[in-house]
Amino acid sequence: MVKQITLFALLSASLTANAGLEALNSQELIETVGQGGADLSWTLSLNHIYATDFSKTSISQLDANGNPLDVYYALDPTTCGVTKQFCRLAIAPNNHLDANNNKKWLVFKGIQGTIQIDQFSIDAMTISNNKNEAQTAMKITFYDNKPLKIRNLGFNTLAIETGTGTGANEGYANTPIYSTFTTKKIQDDGTTTDVVTDVPAFDKNTEKGFMGLNMHGNLHMSGNLKIFSYNCTGGASIRC
Repeated sequence: MVKQITLFALLSASLTANAGLEALNSQELIETVGQGGADLSWTLSLNHIYATDFSKTSISQLDANGNPLDVYYALDPTTCGVTKQFCRLAIAPNNHLDANNNKKWLVFKGIQGTIQIDQFSIDAMTISNNKNEAQTAMKITFYDNKPLKIRNLGFNTLAIETGTGTGANEGYANTPIYSTFTTKKIQDDGTTTDVVTDVPAFDKNTEKGFMGLNMHGNLHMSGNLKIFSYNCTGGASIRC
């Protein structure tokens, strides 16, 4: 008996909740206006521990004073693969070829980064358009105390590579690293010999290239961005 009464109560509540809903035709939808907004947060993470380990719910752990105890915006050592080929962006500009008719590639190696903004708002507002008439615009608001966090964003090195074919033989798949370098030593009798020396520890076993980039910091923004159609009249029957 109790189960029957509970079921009847649930059905009654459901019918009551839907009793006020009414269908609108196309014209009524066009003429409907409303008000509202949303507070949002946004995080983009690429090849970092935060991006590859779904158990991490934030980009860092902080102590009571707001100082980081542990950070997850560091490059995941396994995500790039043994040869580090999975963290690359390769571009063949205008299909340039070398002297042997092989394609040249501009290769960004070790791409990584995390960008996060804790809060920004999206809502609507009224502006005056080019005819000095009222018009609705979308407003995006940024707050100075909620900066855009940029964490280890960039690439390890940039290189120009060429290959001898397609796939594994293309330039974007090359995997040269700094390991040793060879110098010439002049003997007492005037002859020369090759001397193989390890590269310094800073470059040891890193990918070959000529430039790297890394950005880390906060970008503070305060103000709002309004998005609207300049030629829209803002009439009730017009979707801008």
